Amino acid sequence: MRVPHLIATVALFAAFVIGCSKSPSEPSELSKMPPNTTDLGAVELTPKTPKQFSLGTGKSCILTGSQLPDGIDVKLLVLITNADGTVVPLQYEMETSPGRQCVIVTGRVSVGFTPTLKAQ
Repeated sequence: MRVPHLIATVALFAAFVIGCSKSPSEPSELSKMPPNTTDLGAVELTPKTPKQFSLGTGKSCILTGSQLPDGIDVKLLVLITNADGTVVPLQYEMETSPGRQCVIVTGRVSVGFTPTLKAQ
């Protein structure tokens, strides 16, 4: 009579462990990015020093950070080279907190990054 109780207890314990250790099937809201986003990941910026990144063929971006009293001011310049060789500059500026994921979306480019600023 003890064997069925033991089997039931082990089965319930196994179900509990499996149910609790399941990883979520969806990423957290913070890590979701639009499709075709170029994720630069963690980016350490030096204050007022531009840092350039390639976004693929004919596309690049330059990030520049500045310290604010309660965060970081990030300037983003996206450069898109057209088929005829002309370069289209797109400029953005945002205020954010260090370590916070940011996404900039335009009609032709989507860039994600998590900025931090080097201490001077």
